[in-house]
Amino acid sequence: MWSGKAKEMFEKLESLANSMGLKIVEMDIPIGNNGVFRVYVDNLDKSSKVTIEACSKLSPIVSDFMDTEDVFPFRYYLEISSPGLDRPVRRWEDINDVVGETLKIKLSVAVDGRKRIKGTLVSVDYENGTFTVECDGNEITIKKEFVKKINTIWNGEK
Repeated sequence: MWSGKAKEMFEKLESLANSMGLKIVEMDIPIGNNGVFRVYVDNLDKSSKVTIEACSKLSPIVSDFMDTEDVFPFRYYLEISSPGLDRPVRRWEDINDVVGETLKIKLSVAVDGRKRIKGTLVSVDYENGTFTVECDGNEITIKKEFVKKINTIWNGEK
């Protein structure tokens, strides 16, 4: 999850997005002048994907909020969009939604001798904070605190 200023910004923007039936999937925060602040959103209702219209309705609201809060001490560009086909899985509570899907996982600590794993999510153990992926015929169990980044990999279906 996010921390520090990013977490505070996420919490405020999330409530705005939720009021419009959306949730924030990911944020790319600009580092310097003329950077792009990207907010990736999806529908709270998992039966449909976010539309361009929903993004365009949220954009001026986020823009006004950012201007009021004066979050960045430099000029930036705002972009609100869908997370795309290879969607990030940023929140632990969302991981169960992608059981059975192929994931690309970056780790902070090597697991099974690897810091990058591509495999199918088999199961999630919320109690122990772990999840298991099938990779090259083997099952690998990963602790959530070892995860730097997870993305689903679109396989051409849906």
